[in-house]
Amino acid sequence: EIRFSLEAIRVFERFQDEFGVDPGYKKIGYLFLLSEEQQLRAFEPRIALQTRLGADVRVVTPDDARKLVPALRVDDLIAAVWGPGDGLAGPAEVTAGFARRARELGVKIIEGARVQSLETAQRRVSGVTTTTGAISSPLVINAAGPSAARVARLAGVDLPVHPRRRHIFFTEPFPAIPGPVPLTTDVTSGFYFRKELEQVLLSPGDVEDIGEDYDVPMDPGKVEDAVQKAIQRVPIIGDARIAGGWAGLRPLTPDDHAIIGWAPGVEGFFQAVGFGGHGFQHSPATGRYVAEWLLDGKPSLDLSLFDPGRFGRAGAKDELKVDAE
Repeated sequence: EIRFSLEAIRVFERFQDEFGVDPGYKKIGYLFLLSEEQQLRAFEPRIALQTRLGADVRVVTPDDARKLVPALRVDDLIAAVWGPGDGLAGPAEVTAGFARRARELGVKIIEGARVQSLETAQRRVSGVTTTTGAISSPLVINAAGPSAARVARLAGVDLPVHPRRRHIFFTEPFPAIPGPVPLTTDVTSGFYFRKELEQVLLSPGDVEDIGEDYDVPMDPGKVEDAVQKAIQRVPIIGDARIAGGWAGLRPLTPDDHAIIGWAPGVEGFFQAVGFGGHGFQHSPATGRYVAEWLLDGKPSLDLSLFDPGRFGRAGAKDELKVDAE
């Protein structure tokens, strides 16, 4: 997964030259705030591995964290983890760039079509039926995000991908917190925030099962949860006014790792699902290695960590573990 993230940085840095679309990529850095020794111990092996693989990440003091984000309350922190090389890009712009290049290469993209059924014969995929017609194909890739489990069931596959709702809110312009601000996460509460132009984006870090895998209603009551967590870590946010927000679904798996590979028992049915909150971040590497796998017979990177068969037949019933990141 670290290699996936590092590859995404390289792709986004040269995205405009390769895809003809400005992705709005900015290196703002990621900052994780730690208030417990066990949190620091949990981060230490991850930091060592990331450093060994070439990522720029380090443990810094609470005072260092406040220098990066002067509005922070840090008196209860024991340390922070700082990744200055991390950044963000625009999902709409990146998607447009990928689609543009795909069309140039002859790909036909059908928008607004819902998959109604997967056609199979003798446990082999033969095509899909959609609301706009049938498509014959010996290969079907399930990349349906939060709806991945429902799509898999169309082929009789039990896939442990669990959609969970998360809210993000934004303030009116709030110059009291000057930018740029790294994406800053309070590991204890799950709250995170950053600046977007003159506004502050903030989330309570909620992880909710609402029984939906497509439609995502907002819960206005989550505003208070977000604001209370925000004030605890960034007191001055109490002076800001919430202007709006949205909710989305994060497709989680029992072990917090994605599922990439052939579906057990159904020939021709490939899975690239369950990325949690990292699907966009890992999309460049996922696309590359899936393409290698399908065209060359195997990817150039060992993807056994993501093996769909690792959960067994009872995978969908495993206890769901979630993180606050």
